[in-house]
Amino acid sequence: MPLMTYLNHSLLGCVVTMLAMLLPGMVNVTAAREYLRRGARAAWRFNLGASVAVFIHAYIAIVFAGLLAREPAYLSYLRQGAVLLFLALSAFFGLQALRKQTIQASEQKGQPLLKGFFVSLFNLVNIPGMFALTTVLRARDLLIFASPYRFFYVAGTAVGAFAMLSLYTLAARRIEQTGPAFYQRLNAGLSGLFLLLALMQVGQMWG
Repeated sequence: MPLMTYLNHSLLGCVVTMLAMLLPGMVNVTAAREYLRRGARAAWRFNLGASVAVFIHAYIAIVFAGLLAREPAYLSYLRQGAVLLFLALSAFFGLQALRKQTIQASEQKGQPLLKGFFVSLFNLVNIPGMFALTTVLRARDLLIFASPYRFFYVAGTAVGAFAMLSLYTLAARRIEQTGPAFYQRLNAGLSGLFLLLALMQVGQMWG
C-alpha cells in the first residue's frame, strides 16, 4: 500500500535523525539554553528553525547517497564506507566519554527562528551520520530514493529533529543540573550503539 510505504519512509527518517542528533552538541544544548534563558516560546521557535536546516542536510545526504547507489557496484563500497564511518564515530564518542568537559552553547542573540536555522545549518556534523544510516537502509531495501518517497523520508527527518530538540528542551533543567556526567554517559552509549551498527553491517556483508 503506497500510503503505508510513505509513512514508513517518514518514520525511518524520523528515527535516523533522532539517532544522528543524540549527541549533546551545539544545536541541542543551545535549544536547552534557549528554554532556560528566554522561555518555552523562544525554544520552540528555535527548534522549528533548526528542523528546517536539518531538512536541507537530510536532502543533501539522500541525494548524494542516491547518486552513488545508482550503480550496483558502488553499493558494496558504500556499505564498507558505512562500516568505517560507524567505527570512527564509535571511537570518537568513546574518547569523548573519557573526557570531562561541558559543551558550550551558542550565546548569540536574535530571532529564535532564524537563530535555530543558522546554528543548525552550519552544524554539518549530522550529515555524515545521516549519510551512513541512509546507506544502510538502502542496502537493506528499506528505503526508496525516488520521488515522492524521498520527500517523505526527508520530511520525517525534520520531524525527528524537532522531536529530539524538544526532548532536550524539556530536559533542560535536568541537563543543567547533571552537567558533565550526562554528556559522559550519553557519549558512552553512542559509542556502543555505533559499534553495534558496524558489527551488524559487517555481519550482513559476510553472512
